[in-house]
Amino acid sequence: MRPPREVALIFDLDNTLIQSTIDFMGTRHRLIDLLEAAGRAPAPREALIREPIPHLAALGETDADLARAMWDVIAAAEAEGIRKAGPIEHAGEVLRTLHARGYRLAVLTNNARDAVLPKLEEFAFDTLFEVIATRTEVPALKPSPDGVRYILEHLPGIGAAYVIGDAWIDGLAADAAGVRFIGFGPREQVARERGVHAWRWISDLRELLDLPLGEE
Repeated sequence: MRPPREVALIFDLDNTLIQSTIDFMGTRHRLIDLLEAAGRAPAPREALIREPIPHLAALGETDADLARAMWDVIAAAEAEGIRKAGPIEHAGEVLRTLHARGYRLAVLTNNARDAVLPKLEEFAFDTLFEVIATRTEVPALKPSPDGVRYILEHLPGIGAAYVIGDAWIDGLAADAAGVRFIGFGPREQVARERGVHAWRWISDLRELLDLPLGEE
């Protein structure tokens, strides 16, 4: 068993640590509307609607005006969804306990840094994390493993790492980065259908405190 100081716990933000009300499905539809209006939709809506939001945004990258409009839609949805978000039940006590035990904590989110930091500060979560990685910093967004790798590059001395998240994109990012995934919340079946294999799946964040984190 590795000591906590050598174990990184990388948390997703939306619906893992905070009760986000971001309308992800509505945002996807609005992005597809823009792609279709510009003649850039490469597949029918029923296929595109299953794509992660970063993948949809990438479809407009070669058109500066379209790309700007798409990211404006994403930023507006984030700002509205995060503005009134409260913490997930027990998030604060679990984070503080893990921090006190010596685990190395980080956040990985596809949201923009300007939207994330005020919310983390509001709940006094910000000081518990050694690394806060947002789309402002990472080369590519989840389900890409780049964010996980970015965090591990900024956490020296790590021997084991876990991604904790509620969504299949968190699981795919963990798997591609070669670290374990701990799923959280009610969407285990959706994650399985997307090919995610969780090391553990929990329904209450307090369950993290009893897991054998750092086992070989």
